[in-house]
Amino acid sequence: MYRKPIHRAVAYAVACFGVVAVSFTASPSQAQTLAVEQVASGLSGALYVTSPPGDTQRLFVLQQNAGQIRIIKDGNLLTTPFLDVRTRISTGGERGLLGLAFHPDYDSNGYFFINYTNTSGNTVVARYEVTADPDVADFNSEEIVLTVSQPYSNHNGGCLQFSPMDGYLYIGMGDGGSANDPGNRAQNGQELLGKVLRINVDQLPYTIPADNPFINDPAVRDEIWTIGVRNPWRFSFDRITGDLYLGDVGQGSNEEVDFELAGDGGRNYGWRCMEGTRCTGLSGCTCNAPTLTLPIYEYLHSGGRCSITGGYNYRGQAIPLLDNTYFFADYCSRNIYSFNYDGQQVTNFTDRTSELGGGSISSIASFGEDANGEIYIVSLGGTINKIVTKMKLEATDLVAGQRATLRVTNATPNGNVYFAYSLAGTGQTPIPPLNITVALQSPVLAGRVQANGSGVAILSRSVPSGTSGQRVWLQAGEQGETTNVISTVIQ
Repeated sequence: MYRKPIHRAVAYAVACFGVVAVSFTASPSQAQTLAVEQVASGLSGALYVTSPPGDTQRLFVLQQNAGQIRIIKDGNLLTTPFLDVRTRISTGGERGLLGLAFHPDYDSNGYFFINYTNTSGNTVVARYEVTADPDVADFNSEEIVLTVSQPYSNHNGGCLQFSPMDGYLYIGMGDGGSANDPGNRAQNGQELLGKVLRINVDQLPYTIPADNPFINDPAVRDEIWTIGVRNPWRFSFDRITGDLYLGDVGQGSNEEVDFELAGDGGRNYGWRCMEGTRCTGLSGCTCNAPTLTLPIYEYLHSGGRCSITGGYNYRGQAIPLLDNTYFFADYCSRNIYSFNYDGQQVTNFTDRTSELGGGSISSIASFGEDANGEIYIVSLGGTINKIVTKMKLEATDLVAGQRATLRVTNATPNGNVYFAYSLAGTGQTPIPPLNITVALQSPVLAGRVQANGSGVAILSRSVPSGTSGQRVWLQAGEQGETTNVISTVIQ
């Protein structure tokens, strides 16, 4: 590959190809337009998507009312469901098959857990096992972990997540439904409703982790991790830090994002006396009491917004400049947002709607994360969309001593595209003449190609002999825009 350092190479390009240069002391933009890439459609009632730990070939999709878990394998939707529990669930409104989580040791024990409303309308958390066929689960392997009576049909929560730090199962429970929590269940420590629970499911019956925050408080059940939530429809863990982000659906005014540092349980988020930072006037707790925890972000029911869909903090490999960016949406308005949070303040709040489908993705029920940390948007209308960069880089296998082809799509028609690689990993390298930041450490220019009239640029280069086993990171850029990053090992 061509090894001229990229700064010098870009300066050369400035002189020869007429790129407008700026001072190298300038602060270049991290310009990177996002887009969505549809990976599946026709999945009526699609509610959630996830992957088992380390499984980079498959996505598992929950269908709420069909009561099925479907598999997208190597980009293809398999005909046979992974699991079909339609005979065990009740449906309609907020009922159905609501949650899925794979045990951290799924590769060895084959255990996964689902959350559904049974035929009586009550919440069930159950464990299942995979069969000898990795694409088919054993319907008859069900072991009931927990059953919680539901007084109303709504606010069932349903989210299940394993913490990447402690390996315990966290369960989101709504307040029991109706409106304004008529039974004041969210503040009642003897009720599991209106809480986030934390249990050890390595063996059944489940056990209580010794460090659960209320384990020595007789007024609060030992399973409880967090108190005072209305409907924690979707929450997630940062796969790197273990911090928890929780989207709690509001009543009629405020939608909120709550946050916990890893292991920092025992919080009370204030429902029903508080809806976000708003005092509701309802009893159950004291508004703005020092014992309550306020959200890190909230928004009002304006502009057609009505219900938050909590998402994920990006820790993927393809878009390193998005690292530590939290994505979430509003179910009603179709708006998709992101921000950064450093444990103290929210910064870089961005409305991503125009980039991510332009409002075309309706009924956003959930976000999901695959084994690589890439984020997906799930629509009840049946589509699964992956968050990607607008300008896309693809590569053939890199084989030592053979030619490899790099291909960029959605570049500026007839514009110059610069292909770079790194042997040091990802990072942030400003390239002021192009007004971009390359997400590579010590990048080296592999070549420059003029895109065709359709915005496609193709570079073919020989991979040096003797480099087999070397990991390499690839990225391309043009004036004001960069692609995704590809990390691969030379064969």
